[in-house]
Amino acid sequence: MEISRIFNIILIFFAISMLYYLFTFKLKDTNSIINIEEEYTGAAKNPDELSEPNEDALRELERLLGDN
Repeated sequence: MEISRIFNIILIFFAISMLYYLFTFKLKDTNSIINIEEEYTGAAKNPDELSEPNEDALRELERLLGDN
């Protein structure tokens, strides 16, 4: 066999193994997303804390407004 034919066989094997890996990884990832969406409610844990900004947020806001 020629060296190019051996190299092509190796590349084909590598491409097939990569596709297999990507498809199995995507299937595992899809299953985990479904589980997360079922548990996610969107509600804040402490909604009262969101009504008043903390000092760090106010300093960051002042810094962002002062840059203009």
